[in-house]
Amino acid sequence: MSERSSMTRKITEADIRDHLAAHLDLIEPGLTLVDIEFHLPNRDGASGFLDIFARDASGRLVIIEIKRTDAAAREAIQELYKYMPLLRVRFFVKDIDIRLILLSVAWHELATPYAEFAASAPYEVTAGAITLDAEGTPVAIEPVTPPAPASERKIGVRHVLWGFPDEATASKAVGIIAGRVQHFGIADFVLIQSRATKPSLGGRSFLYFAQRELRFEDYIAMIEAHFDADELEEFRESIANLSELEDRVAEASDAVWHLHGGVPYREIGADTAEIAHPEKGGRWFEEGAQDDIIVHRFGRFADQWLSDATIINEIRGDGGESDFRLRFSAHTDSPPQMKALRARVENIFFFNEAWLGAVTQLIRYAERKGGSTRIELIAYNPEDILRAIAASAFAFTGYVPTFRLEIENDGATERFIGLPEWDGSPPDFDKVMAEHFSGDSFGYFLACHFGENRTMNRDIMTDLGLRYSVFRETGKKPERIRAQGSSIVPVQGEIRSLNLLIHEHQEEVGKLVEIFMRVDQGFAETIQAFVNSDLNIAERQLAAMIADAPRRHGDLYWCGHINDCDLCGTSFAPLRFMVDASLRIGGAGNVCALCFLQEGRGIGTGRGQVYEAREKGWLLIAG
Repeated sequence: MSERSSMTRKITEADIRDHLAAHLDLIEPGLTLVDIEFHLPNRDGASGFLDIFARDASGRLVIIEIKRTDAAAREAIQELYKYMPLLRVRFFVKDIDIRLILLSVAWHELATPYAEFAASAPYEVTAGAITLDAEGTPVAIEPVTPPAPASERKIGVRHVLWGFPDEATASKAVGIIAGRVQHFGIADFVLIQSRATKPSLGGRSFLYFAQRELRFEDYIAMIEAHFDADELEEFRESIANLSELEDRVAEASDAVWHLHGGVPYREIGADTAEIAHPEKGGRWFEEGAQDDIIVHRFGRFADQWLSDATIINEIRGDGGESDFRLRFSAHTDSPPQMKALRARVENIFFFNEAWLGAVTQLIRYAERKGGSTRIELIAYNPEDILRAIAASAFAFTGYVPTFRLEIENDGATERFIGLPEWDGSPPDFDKVMAEHFSGDSFGYFLACHFGENRTMNRDIMTDLGLRYSVFRETGKKPERIRAQGSSIVPVQGEIRSLNLLIHEHQEEVGKLVEIFMRVDQGFAETIQAFVNSDLNIAERQLAAMIADAPRRHGDLYWCGHINDCDLCGTSFAPLRFMVDASLRIGGAGNVCALCFLQEGRGIGTGRGQVYEAREKGWLLIAG
């Protein structure tokens, strides 16, 4: 607010301060004056003077900062930041013992910085706009609600993918789609043009659409501007039962997309159109899946400092945009990085309180090490244990929930992994289907379509005797642990993996496999491709080569930590075999079965020793 008339005498901040100090009820009932211009000395720099120092009705200290003009308001936030450490030096207080009240006549220059300050301050902050009468006397103070802080860049979770018969048609569609999207009111988006390398897609061209996610209120404003009363009421009813803001945002972005009929695929020359999302984006843009990639940028995406690779990684969801997958690193001495890490951990483990708690404790454990400790988290958490079990029956681990967390401090690295664990009780999949999906396997796939399976996944795991566990990688075998303050505490007990459940209850697991292979075409195609893959074939060939090898007496396990094949970089995590091989190209290395068959010099002493993945680690079985 501004002064309501010109004044015959210049009214100063001191005049406003003194009047308010004498009439504290104008600010808040129950305030008691401690002092005005209260001095806070500072041995290390500039001291501070509190305009009004008071206590509230509950006894908390209250700092009241007063500004009159826009020019003076620019200094207010800096001064508030300065006061807090000086107060801690002078008084034995905690953040919850202190309140800040920022009052100003002019708010034009102050509103935006105050919004950022209020959102991040560790103590209670409120603000008010001072109304002056014709003589310049404060007569009222109206509460100020800060505008929402500007949000950081985030890719929305709802994407669209169009297929075209040729490159020329796809190129022509870019401008048409962009015009329609901008007409909806969406300004910041990308259209990624590419040619798929998968033979079954015949080298066709595609356009992948993703937009910057807006606030729910922004989407609602667009919807209200275009929907009639009946359409608006129908939309509000459709989201009434969505308890999570993320879900309401996703549905609102869909509604905006379909304003005026969306973008009909035949209108732009496409012959296919499908809804996509970060999980599908992760598969679509995986290494080598697309050629001739062109990122068409619109709005603030047209930023020369923002690389194509960064945009594509965010579409894939690697930065936390995905609900299922995360790859993120942070340093403990960087508050913004740690804040972002915690937000991403809460996102990916939203339905998984066990790993949410465990990873949060591991982050605290890392922070207690001091210095600049690096934390890297790679996680996959689809919350779909039935699909994970069915795929694991084929030795395909691509659906198994897991995380890997590395903590690097002072040259030493600790590695922790999360995996499902079985308690040994016999599974009953008929009972699971009856209790959770009304006895109809189709009910499971319907629940997956609407995401409802993630909510019930923990209950299903309990019924099957499964839990989420955390292990520390050691030189010998994984050790089940929990983080407790500055310590890592071993948790005793036999370790039983998901594979052991499958091995001991093959007939029961077969019921689940039959459902997935019969009903879920995408699952069946994925498994078939895995079974027929070159690496899988190579592992079967290697198994046949060593089938008649003499069995070793006593168990001998590989000592040391290995992650990936030294030649092709394939992760050993899902593989059955690892070979310590002498190579035809010279030297030696730990290699996968495929690289061994291509570059190895045979099996035997000095040539190649074959290790097989076991619960305790890599067991030497041949050579």
